[in-house]
Amino acid sequence: MYKKYLLLMLLAGSIFFSGIVHSQTAFKNIPLPPNISSVNEEFSGMTLYAGRVYLEPQYGSHKETKLDGDFFIYSLLADSVGRVIDGKDTALTAYRPIRVKNLDKLPDSVKTYYEGFEAITIVNNIAYLSIETNDTYDYCFLLRGVLDTLQNTITIDPLHFATLKRPLRINNAGFESVTWLPKEKKLLAYYEYNGMPGGGKGYLIDTSLQKAPQSVKVPFLYFRITDMVATKKDKIYGINYFWNGDYDAYLNNDQLKNQEENIKASIPDLKDNITQNPDYLKKKSTNYGRIVMLKNRKDKRWKQVTAAFPAPKNNWEGITLYRDGALIITDANRSSKQLTTFGYVKF
Repeated sequence: MYKKYLLLMLLAGSIFFSGIVHSQTAFKNIPLPPNISSVNEEFSGMTLYAGRVYLEPQYGSHKETKLDGDFFIYSLLADSVGRVIDGKDTALTAYRPIRVKNLDKLPDSVKTYYEGFEAITIVNNIAYLSIETNDTYDYCFLLRGVLDTLQNTITIDPLHFATLKRPLRINNAGFESVTWLPKEKKLLAYYEYNGMPGGGKGYLIDTSLQKAPQSVKVPFLYFRITDMVATKKDKIYGINYFWNGDYDAYLNNDQLKNQEENIKASIPDLKDNITQNPDYLKKKSTNYGRIVMLKNRKDKRWKQVTAAFPAPKNNWEGITLYRDGALIITDANRSSKQLTTFGYVKF
């Protein structure tokens, strides 16, 4: 049965990814203000709201104090981003720090296994932030807080939060993708790993965070889904990313093994490299990033909408739609081997 499933995936990949451009997609680098451009920022989420782009660092300002210390996210004027894209400016110079308050008041059930923030979306002046936990723990969390653009604060409600059960434990995998579906008027969260036969798992979530999340299916996808964003018509765009340390966790586990031939068929960007070197995905220097899309959450197959964009040293973890494409940002993981990169890709 499993071999039959893989054969179907192979055929589906040949049909739905035919005609994709094999070259790297156009990418415009947008230099960040110097104070927020270091590898220590670890940007893990991003959203566009009311003319500003909000950047969410994984650990705010102080990783060592966890949820008991100061925590800031940042916002940029969207028009300033556009000026850099258009070549009118060479870099961004201004940003606003936004203090996230009340995190220290969260219960121990949230704080004990905290491993940082991974996604942000804002709806009607309410910010929703996802917390990833230690991957030995079965649950991740989604918080809500009131955004005050005059005081530049987000005040978290420490009593009402959503508890999201992992469908299975995969190394360093949580609910990294959260977005708002305007037509359904629900939040949508996807688990980072969706390589299970038959696909992965996500949740539809009421904005009050006071009702039990509704489990939904996620189409099968190789590698990580590290962030996503929806249009006004609930079309979903996501970052599909392969990090060079992911092979055993994501491609050599109880769900998947020996997938190189299937990957060559379903992701043409990787075909030549895997053909030349069957161990290409096992190399410590191999990274890969692209943007994929679903027509809506009930769509059964992801469609690739960009060719590969720069992946070496770039751990892409944030996306928001902008103009005729998307803004994307990296989590540099506090490592000199990686980069903090903010940029624009056109569809």
